[in-house]
Amino acid sequence: MTTYGPRFITPPTDDQELYPYRPVWRALAIEVAILTAIAIILYVVIDLLKLSPPIRLQPYLAFGLIAAPCLLWLFFSLLAEYRVSQPRQHLMAVVILSMLVASAVGSPLLDQYFRVDTWLPLAPAVNRILGYTLTAGIVQSIIKYIILHYTIWPRHLRARLDGVAYGIATGIGYATILSLQFVSANTTAPPDIVAFHIFANYALHVATGIVIGYGISEVRFSNPTPIFLTIILVIASIITGITIPIHAGLVNSSLSITSISAPKPLFGLGFSIALLIIISVVIAGLIGNADRLERESRANSEE
Repeated sequence: MTTYGPRFITPPTDDQELYPYRPVWRALAIEVAILTAIAIILYVVIDLLKLSPPIRLQPYLAFGLIAAPCLLWLFFSLLAEYRVSQPRQHLMAVVILSMLVASAVGSPLLDQYFRVDTWLPLAPAVNRILGYTLTAGIVQSIIKYIILHYTIWPRHLRARLDGVAYGIATGIGYATILSLQFVSANTTAPPDIVAFHIFANYALHVATGIVIGYGISEVRFSNPTPIFLTIILVIASIITGITIPIHAGLVNSSLSITSISAPKPLFGLGFSIALLIIISVVIAGLIGNADRLERESRANSEE
């Protein structure tokens, strides 16, 4: 008589995957933790210990910081794809295409056509949120959606987490171009400030990429209301519109909570980390719930 051990009734973990694909959230958490550690270490060394690197080395360090998110993603995400039985295809193509479109379309639209840096930073708070939502938010969200639609839809979406993985890839590519532009325009910025700015770009664009990737996956697997994807793009745009002015306000103004105060860059870093955590937890919960309902529906139909 056949017996069944406990492993047949224990829910699958990351090591016992429900799908034969690379887990997404673990790699993202590792990458975020390392980038956070880099920013904090640079802050302690340069701002607190006053041990600034030689000026001639700072440009090389800055460009190394620009490359850090991509390199970490390559090591913990892309290379890990080839250690599972069914790796996701075209992830690198999504990153490269996001970089090209951000450089050729996204940045020129915002910098030369909308000129957001000339009027939005000085506008009242509500106007800044609306302005960044209707300019940077919409432009960047639509670009990410178009890239995903024309590179991986629908053939490369085999599970809901695939959309998240590809969404993160668009965020990596887009954030890299914006970080490169920041460093090119601020060649004298201290490395710790560069690291904080790069992390802010990374957090915002990866978070919105996750949201858009989730939306595309839901359209692929759940057939929601026709306006669902429009709602997702609006949400991603609003996240951008809210994040940019709030992050700038935290970094550029003095802030204290009761008797506790902290250096301005750390408030911005904490806000960016919180943004990524909240978005990831919400999307992971939505995906987990949708997958559970799908399994229950399948099980009921087989009875």
